[in-house]
Amino acid sequence: MRATGLTLIEMLIAAAVGVAILALVAAGLRSGSESLRFVQNAQLLTEDLRTAGNLVSDLVATAAFVYPPGVTLSIGSPGGYTVRNPSRDDNVWRIGQDSAIALLQPPTEVAGREVVKFVMVYPLSRGWVVRRASGAENPGPDPANDDKWLLYIYEQNLSVGASRLPNGLPATIPTEISGSSGNLLADYLQPGGFVVAYSDCLAFDEAGWAVQVPCPQAPPRPLRAEHSAVRVAFSLQGEISQGERNTRIPAQPLRFEAAPRNLPKRQAEVSPN
Repeated sequence: MRATGLTLIEMLIAAAVGVAILALVAAGLRSGSESLRFVQNAQLLTEDLRTAGNLVSDLVATAAFVYPPGVTLSIGSPGGYTVRNPSRDDNVWRIGQDSAIALLQPPTEVAGREVVKFVMVYPLSRGWVVRRASGAENPGPDPANDDKWLLYIYEQNLSVGASRLPNGLPATIPTEISGSSGNLLADYLQPGGFVVAYSDCLAFDEAGWAVQVPCPQAPPRPLRAEHSAVRVAFSLQGEISQGERNTRIPAQPLRFEAAPRNLPKRQAEVSPN
C-alpha cells in the first residue's frame, strides 16, 4: 500500500508553484501601481496645461500690444539657459515661425517710474534645462523625457521714457529685451506641442477707427503700437514617456483663443504727440 502524505518532490513542486503565483501577484500589483501612478500623472499634467493655457489667455486678453507674426525678438542674454530657443540654439525668436507669444501689458507705475511689462511665453528643451538649472528651478531628472518641452514665461518691466504715445506705450515697440530670465510654467510638453496662430492684426479705416485685417507677412519697421496682432489662437499638448509607454496627454490638444481688449480704438491713441 502506498504511504499517505506528501513526498519531498511534491513539496518542492508545490513550493515552486506557490513562488510562481506570488511572483505573478507581485507583478500584477506593481503593474497596477504603475498604471495608477500614470493615470494620476496624466490628470495632473492635464490640469497644469489647462491652468497654463488659461493664464496665457488672460495675459493676451489684458495686453495693450501683441507682437505680430514676422517680428524677430531677442530676450535675456545669449548664454541664458532660460531663454534658449530649442530650434535655433540661441535667444532669438521669430513670432509666427517659432512657438512663442509676446506682448506688452498696459503702462503702470513701479517704484516711481512708468513702465510697461514685456511678457513672452515659449518652450524650452527639458533635457537642456535639467542639465543646467539648480535648486527649485530644476524640474527634476527624467532621462526618458529629455526630449520633451517645458513651457516658460519671461517677464521684464521696461521704462516708457519721454517718447510715449497718448495711450502710454512707447513710440517704438522694443524688440531687444535684456536682463531677467524665464520661469517654468508647465512641464512635459510634447515637442512641437505649443502651436500658435495669428489670424488678424490691427489697422485703421479712413475715419481713424480700429479695424481688423489679415496680418502682413512682414511688419513695418520701426515697429509701433498700431501694428499689434488682435487675435491669438494656441494649443497645448502634453506627452509622457514611462516605461515602454509614450502617451499624449490629453488625448487631444487643449485649444485656447484670446483677443486683447486694451488695444487702441482710435488712431489718435497711437499717433505721436
